[in-house]
Amino acid sequence: MPLPVALVNSPSADPVRISGFPTPTTIPTIGACFGEFLRRVVPSHTAYAIARSTCEDVVTALRTELRPNWSAQTETEQKQRSDYLIAGSVGKRTAVAPITTVDVLYLLPPKLAAQRSADALKIVWAVIKNRYEGANITDAGVLLQRGEQWVKVMPGREHGGSFLIPARPTVERSSGWVVTNPIAEAATLRLSDSLYGGRPRLLLTALKSWRAHAQVPISSYALELLAQEFYAGSPRQFELERALIEFWAWARKRTPCALKPPGGQSVLDVGSEWHQKAKSAYWRTMLADHHLKAGKVTDAALEWRHILGPIFPVPGETGPSALPMFK
Repeated sequence: MPLPVALVNSPSADPVRISGFPTPTTIPTIGACFGEFLRRVVPSHTAYAIARSTCEDVVTALRTELRPNWSAQTETEQKQRSDYLIAGSVGKRTAVAPITTVDVLYLLPPKLAAQRSADALKIVWAVIKNRYEGANITDAGVLLQRGEQWVKVMPGREHGGSFLIPARPTVERSSGWVVTNPIAEAATLRLSDSLYGGRPRLLLTALKSWRAHAQVPISSYALELLAQEFYAGSPRQFELERALIEFWAWARKRTPCALKPPGGQSVLDVGSEWHQKAKSAYWRTMLADHHLKAGKVTDAALEWRHILGPIFPVPGETGPSALPMFK
């Protein structure tokens, strides 16, 4: 099954919309602080373009070895039968700056469609390790460093309109394959964003920044699914800081649970290991809210910095002028 050309050659989802947030003024507000925070943490269009181009030579190397007749096809035929897809946070444009990893789903040719994921990984690794130094094979893909970013290549197989990609073997899937559908995931995220005015993606961006800063033991994908479910059940127009507070309270009651990804068949189990971090963040937001009611915007911003990381601005500071994440 060829991958849709539109999803290969162009972004599969819209970037985070931050134009509605106020800019810093002489009278500081938490809303302005969140606006500046998002402008710092959301990758630019250029950053996404660079991330997507990072994997081009890796895909070319795989094609040369695994699809020797590829170059003999016309450009139209190549586009109609594209063999890879940028997946993950770069494909869905849900990354936080700086972008560190690019996930590539590479569709193996039918003659090499291994029955076990370990065999498929070895096929991809054998090609990549002969061309790039330091390529490592893991349960989920082949990792190699390209400049300042990592590329993770996941061999894929067609499976009833979705795709099989490697995952850690379990009792339920001893072959090591798990069903995924990056196209459905991107479409569902876009629909959720359009229904709720872009708020799910804003919430997810802040949650991913919190996860990275506080080393929260929950996957970014689990946060993505939870954020969409949170807005589906409570579509009120929360301000971002209020949405975070409500989410941490809601999500601790919602989990542990099993979430079914869009277009997938295998559920994603979300435990309670991360609850303590969420509880700590929740009570810090209560303290920030107390400072705001007392008119102490700077103190409130410092509490949010404890939660979301040093990139969160504090009124009165001289902001960075040219960090790599701004490019």
